[in-house]
Amino acid sequence: MIVYTDSIKYAEQVLSPGLSWKSVPPKSVNGEVGGVVANLFHTDSITACTIDWNQIWNYLFIVKSAPESQYNTLIRLAQTEKQLPDGILCLAGSGSKLRGFKNRSWVGLEGNIHLSAFLAPGQKVDHFGVGFTILSAVSVVEAIDFIEGLEKKACVKWVNDILIENAKVSGVLAYTQSQGEIVTGAVLGIGLNVESTPHVERNPFVPGLASLRDFVGSPDKCNQRLVFNLLARCLDRNYRLLLSGEYHRLLDFYRRRSLVIGREVNVYPDAGGDTSEELVSGRVISIGENLELYLEGVKTPVSKGRLVLKS
Repeated sequence: MIVYTDSIKYAEQVLSPGLSWKSVPPKSVNGEVGGVVANLFHTDSITACTIDWNQIWNYLFIVKSAPESQYNTLIRLAQTEKQLPDGILCLAGSGSKLRGFKNRSWVGLEGNIHLSAFLAPGQKVDHFGVGFTILSAVSVVEAIDFIEGLEKKACVKWVNDILIENAKVSGVLAYTQSQGEIVTGAVLGIGLNVESTPHVERNPFVPGLASLRDFVGSPDKCNQRLVFNLLARCLDRNYRLLLSGEYHRLLDFYRRRSLVIGREVNVYPDAGGDTSEELVSGRVISIGENLELYLEGVKTPVSKGRLVLKS
């Protein structure tokens, strides 16, 4: 895997110290990732190295502070570039204009994971419309499970939030593009609070926020480097499962770790944070093949909206 960064110090915080770096003028990087470098780095000097990860990831771009959402940048490049290479990871140490679900703002603090990825399946993918959202959510939960003291504590709040003890620690995003039945590109976005808890206004949709450190006794057992490497490995494994037709294996895990099945919920329109216009309410009895919610006594399944868990 080829790594590009604008900060060796930060890159070695999340990888390992003592890597062999060389200076690379950004304008000299052309070919399949020239557009990525030009859009992610706003400096005249970056450095690069090569590491052996034995995973699907071919490129890793590490930016100490991102001036805009790398997730949105990858989507824009996927739509405009002739062909982006498969297996791109982009990591930002912090950011001022990061975005979450439905373009809502995401606070990008140092010590946390702000990860975007581009994948080029070039094949049919079962249920790809929701499959990559499930891939991202399951990978985050599995990565957290590897951390001592956090085993089986993370749950999924429909549709794309990860919570521990009813506090949000992560949110995931997915964008896909296809030609006919062939998925030509997928962009994943993952925000995961590892070492720092954002201070933002709470609301019924996000009643609490936390970081993984809030639930771990020793900082040595939970840091940015550990979590980043766990997450990259889980994404690699689950992407391979999705490509091999194991969609239901990922969906079953998503269902098992669901926070909403069996719970009373209220669902509101996606737009804004208004809770005056309720779409539907009731007890969730199951999650369907495409992540639609089935509520007790409600004939039509719920496929969109913002969910509030009743106490």
